Parts: sequence; C-alpha cells; structure tokens
Amino acid sequence: MKYHRLIENAERPKGFWGKLMINSMNKGHNELTDWALEHINIERNNYVLDAGCGGGRTVSKLSQLVGNGKVFGIDYSELCVKNSIKLNKKHILCGKTKILQADIAELPFEDETFNIITAIETYYFWKNKPECLAEIKRVLKNNGKVMLVFEMLRTEDDPNKWEKVEQTINIKSVSEKEIREILKQCGYSNIQTFIKADKNWLCAIAEKTTEA
Repeated sequence: MKYHRLIENAERPKGFWGKLMINSMNKGHNELTDWALEHINIERNNYVLDAGCGGGRTVSKLSQLVGNGKVFGIDYSELCVKNSIKLNKKHILCGKTKILQADIAELPFEDETFNIITAIETYYFWKNKPECLAEIKRVLKNNGKVMLVFEMLRTEDDPNKWEKVEQTINIKSVSEKEIREILKQCGYSNIQTFIKADKNWLCAIAEKTTEA
C-alpha cells in the first residue's frame, strides 16, 4: 500500500506522499544525474533549463556549474516548485537561479533562450512527446542541446523489466532506438546516446541546428 501511494505521486507530487516522493527523487536520482552530466559540457556563461525539476537537486547541481550564466527550473507540481525554491534559496537570492511553475508543453520563455535543457526522468509523463520536444527546440539557441535522462531503459534482453511500474502509474519505459528516432523526427541533429548497462540507464543528447 505504501509503495503504491508513493509511486502514484511520481508524476505530480502533492500532499504528504508527494513530499516523500520528492525526497525520494532527490536522493534516488542523484547518482543518475551526476553520471548524465559527465556527458555534456556546460560552460560558465550558459543559460540552462531543467525541465521537470522535481525537488530541485538537479537545479542545484547546474547552478554550481554556471558562473555568470543562469539556471531555471520548471515543474507543473506546485509542491515541487516550493521544494525546489527552498533547496535553491541561496542561488535564487543571488540572482543565479529561478524556479517557475509551468508545463513543458507551454514554456514561459522567449525563442532561443537556452544553451542547455535537461530533462531527468520526466519524459515518461509528457502527454504529447513530439509537441514537448518541439517546444524545447523553440527555446533552445542555435547549437543548443537537450539532454534526456532515463533510469528505465527497456532492452531486448529484458523487455518486461519495468512492467510493474508501467502498469502502476500508466507510463512506458523507453528503448535507445525509439529515443533516437523521435529526436530525429523532431528535427534534432548530432544525436548521441550513452548507456550504463549495469544500471539500465540511458542518456540522450541532441542538438538544435539551423540545418535540422
């Protein structure tokens, strides 16, 4: 019962169980995020967006990487936004970081705002994935990059590994092939994928270019 109440708050945390889920995400995604960030170069003057910032741990990590740049975090959960603001209070006060309540399908930013956009364990919940990827592309600068990170990689060796979680919260795990294909279909280029096989983790990085 406790497991189900917790996992049901994975998409849009709220209330008591939502707070527990936020704490769980901050701890559980810590190593995953560190591994993914090893594969992308974030410069100190970059403008970076964490789409679906959850409890704010990734925003905190990103804020430590930029110098005179800026880090934004968005989430459509009011509880996540509150927790992210609390966790990143120091960076917010000095003007380096800003957390907003928003939906990834309607980002409240001008065209070509960001150098880097990260999405850690949020892709599963996007209702219209091509639409969300198009919106990300809109707010990326030319030659900007999106990084999608997953801890539920579906492989041919074990295609049913995540079946229990998928059924519980009505999501679908991803394969490397389908992520590469949808990024290509949405007009991204220079697509790279990295896999940590012992963990079933996937990191996909793609670029917005004028040719794409």
